[in-house]
Amino acid sequence: MTAWGIWTNQNEVRHGKSRKPTSVLAQWTKEYLENYVMANHSTQPYKELVEATWQPPKPPWYKANMDGAVFSQQKETGIGVVIRDHHGAVVATLSKKLKAPLGAIEVEAKAMEEAVNFAWDMGIRDCLFESDSLTVVNAMLCLIDPPSSIANIIAGSLSQLYELRDVNFSHVVRLGNKVAHTLAQFAKGEETPGCIEQLMSEYVLFLS
Repeated sequence: MTAWGIWTNQNEVRHGKSRKPTSVLAQWTKEYLENYVMANHSTQPYKELVEATWQPPKPPWYKANMDGAVFSQQKETGIGVVIRDHHGAVVATLSKKLKAPLGAIEVEAKAMEEAVNFAWDMGIRDCLFESDSLTVVNAMLCLIDPPSSIANIIAGSLSQLYELRDVNFSHVVRLGNKVAHTLAQFAKGEETPGCIEQLMSEYVLFLS
């Protein structure tokens, strides 16, 4: 990617454009690489390492699941958060619309930020935050440097963790994150009563 960036900039110079400074060229190629990685990101190698269904946390912990939805035509996004205790009982839910045209990875990071703040507001102090975005989870665990597009959001979420007593993060496949996904979609405000029925049926199915 770096070699491509140098070659591309040389061609730009030949056609009358300015030569990029080394620092600018490095950042430019780094962002291109991040975009490529995100566009081709796949959790396939990790499927054997994560649960396919929602699992309750160990007492006295709570688990906060979150998800984001992109409403492209409205240039808005939706956030869904559900917090459950170690019995699987729902403690609190959040369905929120943001008037911001965020991308897929950005809305997942924003959902994490909203979940951290929501847990604090609900008086939760020991919480496992679970997302179906492996990139966001690894960034919160400080296992990777987050893509530049979500670096500030991740930094903001991490800065809020000191208010909680004990936290951890886990990744779950989409199938195990259905309630949070439904809440995120519900934020669009155009769902029929069937959306609520789906949400409740998934909750009752788990309890049974």
